[in-house]
Amino acid sequence: MTTIGGRLRQCGIDGAQADALEHDSANKKYDRLLRQLLLRGLWADVVDEDLPQPRWIARWRDLGESDFPFINSPALQRLLDAGVDVHDLTDVVRSAQVLTIYNIAQLLDEPCRDPGYDLDATPDVQLAYMDEAGALHRPGSLHDALEELDPAGRHGQPRTLELRQFGGLPADLQAQLRDLLAKQAWSQAAVLWKRAVGGELAQCLAAMRQLARQL
Repeated sequence: MTTIGGRLRQCGIDGAQADALEHDSANKKYDRLLRQLLLRGLWADVVDEDLPQPRWIARWRDLGESDFPFINSPALQRLLDAGVDVHDLTDVVRSAQVLTIYNIAQLLDEPCRDPGYDLDATPDVQLAYMDEAGALHRPGSLHDALEELDPAGRHGQPRTLELRQFGGLPADLQAQLRDLLAKQAWSQAAVLWKRAVGGELAQCLAAMRQLARQL
């Protein structure tokens, strides 16, 4: 029999957290569960950054061909036909999506922020659920916690070019670079980077210092 804890693990929630949420649910406490589900739901449709080819391109094409609304697959195809780098396109789309879900989370937290909470007439309306006894419970701030659940582990920050290039390297080469950067062996790392990625040595050296701050 599938339990809620098992289903949460299937959704990508780690075992200890899934167990804690299942325990809360068994005790009719749903604030943490509601918060997790809302936050993960917001992140769910943010485009992937898979290398060498992100999966969202094919998915959006399929959705467009099925007459799914909102997806402008002809415009997407025109961009690709014009030679737009698929990873640059991914980074731009993802940035727009992250900004959107952050704004949605903030709106859920503060639905009356536009009229302003400085007005006496502005209602103090907030997201909450009602338990069996009729008491209201709030899940806590969504927009404050949104960044922590970024699947990329970057807290919503855009992916830099050097981080993207690093992600496309073979695993053994990534390990060598990590080791050199941990030792602050900048010159050796820059030479290795130049062989793998290309570019002027000075640019490679700068890229290694930037990359070290991101790993």
